[in-house]
Amino acid sequence: MKNFSRSTRTLTAAAAAVVLTVSLGACGNGGGGDSAAAGDGNLRFSWWGSDPRHVANQEIIDMFEAENEGITIEGEYSDFGGYWDKLATTTAGRDAPDVITMDEKYLQEYAGRGALADLSTLEGLDTSKFDDAALNLGRYEDGLYGLTTGQNAYVIMANQDLFAQAGMELPDDTTWTWDDYYRISAELTEKLGGDIVGTEYGAQDVDLRIWLRQQGENLYNEDEPGTVGYSPETLTAWFEHLLEVRDGGGPSAARYTEELSGSFEAGGFATNRAAMGWYWSNQLSAVESASGSEVTMLRPPSESGNAAENGMYYKASMYWSVSSQSDDQEAAAEFVNYLANNPEAAKKMLVDRGVPANPDMAAAIAPELNETDQTVVDFLEEISPDMAAAPLPSPVGAGGVQDTVKRYVSEVLFDNLTPVEATEKLTAEIEGMISAG
Repeated sequence: MKNFSRSTRTLTAAAAAVVLTVSLGACGNGGGGDSAAAGDGNLRFSWWGSDPRHVANQEIIDMFEAENEGITIEGEYSDFGGYWDKLATTTAGRDAPDVITMDEKYLQEYAGRGALADLSTLEGLDTSKFDDAALNLGRYEDGLYGLTTGQNAYVIMANQDLFAQAGMELPDDTTWTWDDYYRISAELTEKLGGDIVGTEYGAQDVDLRIWLRQQGENLYNEDEPGTVGYSPETLTAWFEHLLEVRDGGGPSAARYTEELSGSFEAGGFATNRAAMGWYWSNQLSAVESASGSEVTMLRPPSESGNAAENGMYYKASMYWSVSSQSDDQEAAAEFVNYLANNPEAAKKMLVDRGVPANPDMAAAIAPELNETDQTVVDFLEEISPDMAAAPLPSPVGAGGVQDTVKRYVSEVLFDNLTPVEATEKLTAEIEGMISAG
C-alpha cells in the first residue's frame, strides 16, 4: 500500500525544521530529569489518518480520561503531509505534542535531534509483552524512542470489481513477474477505457526500497553511514521501470502530480479510476471504504517470479513516542502504556495501525475483527515464509528523502530528466541529507 495519506505537501520543511531541535536544551536525550517530573496532567496527542482513525482515537481518549482522573488529553490530527510540517514547526518552537504518533521515516531523525524521550527510562510504561524484534524497530543507539503499534507489509491492492469489469482474472501473486505486471496493467487500461488506468505508480521511497531489495541492495548503506546502499544502475532501472508503466497505459505525468497533492480518499485507486495501487496492508479497510469496491491484496511482482525474491518485509506500521519537551512525561507514559497494553483500546484500533505487536492485544482483538480486518491478519501470516529481514529505520537526515524521490519521479515522468540524470542528482541529494545528519 501507499503511505497512509496520499497528501504529499512538501516534507522538506519537516526535515529542515527538525534540524532546529539540535539546540533544544530540555530535549537532551530524553533521559528524564526535570522534564520527566509529574506535571499538570494536561496532554496533547497527535496523529494522522482518515476519519475512522480520528473517531477511534477520540473514543480511546474518552475511555482513558474516564479511568484516569486528573489527566486530560487533547487530540491533534491532520493528513500525512500536513502532520509532519506541523510537528516540525511545533518541535522547533518547543511546543511539541506530549504523545506523538511517529513514522519509520522520521524516528531516527527526531530521536537523533534529541526531540524524543527514551521510553525505556519512563516509569509506567510496560514493554514486557513486546519481543526483542518488535522493540528493536524503535531503537536508536542505546535508547528506545518509539514503541511499535503493529506490523504491516507493502502490497499491491487490486480492485476485484474493475478486474471483473475488464473480464480478467487476478494474477497469481506467488509467481508473477514485472513483465506480467506491465502486460496486465496495459490490458486493463485498454479494456476499461476512459479515465480508468490499469495501475497507479508505485513511486515512493518504499517502492524504491522494494525494487532495490529485489536486487540485493538497500536504499541506505547500513555498514557505511552517510552513503546510499545501491548501485547507480539499479536506481536507473527503477526510473526506467516507471516509464514502462507510464508508456504502457499508466497515469499521465500530469495526473500523477495532481493526485500527489490530493487526499487519500481522492486518489485514483480510492475513486475506482485505477485497477491496481500500492499501499500498506493496514490500509485495506480504508481503501475498501473509500472505493466501495471489493479489494484483494497481492504480493509485489519480482524479476524472477519467485515470491521469496520480491523484497517484502514486515514494517512497524507506526510508533508511539513521547516528546522530550513534555512537561508531564509520567502521564504521557501512562497514556502510551494504555495504548499499547489495554485490550479495550486495542479493540478500538483493531488493525488500523497494523496487527498488534503485543500478542495479548492481538488475541484480544481477534473476536472483534470483521472480514476485511481478518483478511489483513491472514495475509500477513500467509506471506511470512517469503519475508526477509526489515531494513533499519531511516537514518538521521533522511526525513526529506520521500519528498525528494517524488520530485525526481515527476521530472522523469515529464521527460525533464533522463533516468541516468535523475539517478545522479537524486543520489547526490540523498547522500547530502544523510551525511549531514
